[in-house]
Parts: sequence; structure tokens; C-alpha cells
Amino acid sequence: MKFDIVVVGGSTAGFYLVKALRTKGFSGSICLIDREDALPYNRYKLSKNWLTGKKLDAPTFKPESFFAENEIKLQLNTEVVAVHDEKKKVVTADHQEITYGQLVLAMGAESRHLHLPNDDAEGIFYLRSYHDAIKIKQWSEQVKDVVLIGAGFISLELASSFRKLGLNVTVVEHGQHPLGRVVGPQASEYFVKMHQEQGVKFVLGSGVESFTHDQQHQVTGVVTDTGATIPAQMVVVGVGAVPNTSIKADHLELGQNIVVNEYGETALKDVYAVGDATIWPFQGEEIHVEHWENAQSHGKNVAANLIQPQSQPYDVLPYFWTDQYDQTFEYLGHTTKWDQTFIRGNLDSGKFTIAYVDENQVPLAILFANGNDERADVTELMSRRQPLDSERFADTNQPLSTL
Repeated sequence: MKFDIVVVGGSTAGFYLVKALRTKGFSGSICLIDREDALPYNRYKLSKNWLTGKKLDAPTFKPESFFAENEIKLQLNTEVVAVHDEKKKVVTADHQEITYGQLVLAMGAESRHLHLPNDDAEGIFYLRSYHDAIKIKQWSEQVKDVVLIGAGFISLELASSFRKLGLNVTVVEHGQHPLGRVVGPQASEYFVKMHQEQGVKFVLGSGVESFTHDQQHQVTGVVTDTGATIPAQMVVVGVGAVPNTSIKADHLELGQNIVVNEYGETALKDVYAVGDATIWPFQGEEIHVEHWENAQSHGKNVAANLIQPQSQPYDVLPYFWTDQYDQTFEYLGHTTKWDQTFIRGNLDSGKFTIAYVDENQVPLAILFANGNDERADVTELMSRRQPLDSERFADTNQPLSTL
């Protein structure tokens, strides 16, 4: 088989890439290959309303007819294991060889796994795929106590969903400030308090040593490094993700991520990579972002560069949001190191904006909660890359557009 463009991975980035190719008028042949057996779907819904709803169907982007109508060959349940760039072929686990004109690796990420005593007990889960979510959803119907290991955004979204289902939830986090590396201690305390008010328990500054199970080999508890055992008939581990770089490819720069330039190009001719598995240049540094909106934007951008090479550098400001209970938090920018934080609004009220600024008071990222500011205004402010005056920023009578 031969196609003008072959996309490996039905992730968010892969789906939006093939969709954008047709929207932008590309008329060549396209093949989308994915190792999962489900149509491309919205992963971000799996920890939110989908989990608390009645439906078990995957939250697909489009029905199967969409791919037929747009002449996109969809090859599911197929794993690509190697790329032979000199022959312009990919090889699948069942020894198919598919020839490409241009190739895109949209392989996503995998859950980072713990390796602890009794980690094979039934009732211990990781959430990455639709099939993971199905198992979690079905298991949650027969339990009372859930322990979430790790306090990242996905874990806290799961805490919100499980509380809506009436389950007892405990979050075990190695650090003292959940999300602190991204949002800082002040916002971290807000998140913790918000969840505590909904009945979630936190065990902070503690690691996990092992799990306990019953005679049926079903999990019964989580043992922390203090020796305490937390009862649990269900455990969901959320300790980060690792990019899927398992594919074998000679001459491809594979480290912790697939390295691409501002056009999504890898070191191999006519081979691109996109989404969660990649690292790319942004404002003078190499960055890696694992969020739905970035995957969508990156996919659309690389589609443009496939049609007209090196026509659109990827310079989209990273953005993500999270919904927990009845609250929504948005974040623009990218940083884990900042000099100061400027606060606008009141954390006690739930409507606030936090700017994370460098030594020159230029905002590196901004977190805004519950509609305290509009995304368009925050984007405009960030795009100027100008110093902020802390007093003017804190004055909510001053629109962001005037700062």
C-alpha cells in the first residue's frame, strides 16, 4: 500500500491533522493508522463528564462515516513498530509495509507506571486510553473508597468526578503543594481547600510503599512510606506520562521526546512528529506540553506545513483548562520557574488571576479562574511581552487591555 501522507497515531493531534488536511484542500491520499480499536476520541472527557455519565461508548470526534466521506483510510488495531526512512516505508507489528510520501508520527504518551509490591492486584488502574476509562468506570460502580496516587490535573479531575459519584476519595501526593510546580503555592492551597470542602482527603508529603489485597487478589489498601495503610477498593495512579517513542527509526533523534523544529519536521526527510510525544522550540527554549488544546493546535499547524513545507512556524501560546466541580481554571503560557507572582482578584472569592513574571516583571504564564478575565484579553497581554505594573494589574477596575 502507498499513500501520499501516512499518520501514525489516532491521538487528538493525529485526528485534527488529517481533518485539517482535507479542510485546507489537500486532495492526495491519506492513511491514519492507530493501534487502538476505537475511532479517534476525545481523551480529555474521560476524567470528566463521561466518567459520571451513563454512556459507555467512546467520546469519538466523528463517526466512522466522516473518514469514508473524506477519503481517509482508517486502519485501526494496527501498531507501527519501525520506520525505514530511506525506503519511505513503515512496518507494522503484523509485518505489513506501507509506503508514504510524507509521514507524521502522532503517537501520544503513555502513563508512567509505579513498580511496587502487589502492584498487580485487581482494582489498580492508570487512565490514558478509552479502555482504561471503561475499566475504571465499571469498577467504580462496586466500590466505596478510592485512593488517587499523584495530584496532577487528571487526578484532581478524577477526584471531582468520583465525589460526584458519592465515593470516598483520598489523594496521596509526594509533594507538599499539589500542582505547585505549575501554579505555585498560593493557587495550590486554593485547589486543596476546594477539594477538601467537597470531602476529599489529602495525604501530602508521602510516598507509596506498597499495596495490600484480599484472597481474591483485589486491592484493599495503599501503604504509605510512613507505614500507614489507607483503605481502598480502587486505586488510580496518576504520576505523569512518558512520551511514546517506542517506534524504531534509524537516524531519528529520539530521547525522552521526539525532537522537531518549528515546522514539526524531525531530522528525517519528509518525516514529521506532532503532539504529546514531541519537544519543539518556543521563545528561545525547547518545550514539551501535554494538553489537549496544544495537540489540536499542533496538528492543524503541521497540516499546513505538509501542504506547503515550512510555511507556518508553530508559535501558538500554550493553553490549557481544567474543570473541577463547578469551577473552571485556565492557564496561558509555559513556565515552571518565575521570579514573582502578581495577584488580581481574590482567592477567597474563587475569582482571581495570577501572573507568573520573570525578573523584569514580564509575564511568563497567567492562571485565571472562574471567568475572572477573558482568554482573549490574557492572550493579548501575554503576546505583548511587556513588563507588568503589579498595582495596576491588581486593580480589577483596570481592564487587562489597558495594562
